[in-house]
Amino acid sequence: MPQILELIRDDHDLIRDLFDELESNPETRDVRCITLRRELPGHVYAEEATLYARLGDMVPEEIQRSLDEHTEIRETLARFEMIPLRDDAWMPALVDLRERVEAHFASEEREVFTRAEHHLSPAELFRLGEMFEEEKQKAAQFAAG
Repeated sequence: MPQILELIRDDHDLIRDLFDELESNPETRDVRCITLRRELPGHVYAEEATLYARLGDMVPEEIQRSLDEHTEIRETLARFEMIPLRDDAWMPALVDLRERVEAHFASEEREVFTRAEHHLSPAELFRLGEMFEEEKQKAAQFAAG
């Protein structure tokens, strides 16, 4: 099992790939939207339940900033989901969502990851990786149910 920072980075790459596909391939947008609606909230939830929960007392400013960004992403995703796929507002809403998500990923990978590597042992990062996977599975079951 990889450690949590690797798993989060892999999720970031998957979500970036979904955005690429949504922007460039109209034929697969229906399916990719469903995948994005599952992956993005599950990822956000799992981060909060594991890494953010563990680092919250150690680096409260960085974690609060990331939590605020998560709230913004959830709200932007909710607005995006209300727009029909064929609507003229769909692509600008997708671009807005992507920009917010990408900005969060960049600050998280730069700031939160650095703090995690400083404050947490390799063993703890691996343990959090297991927990992260479990939380993502719970979120997926909740989304499917």
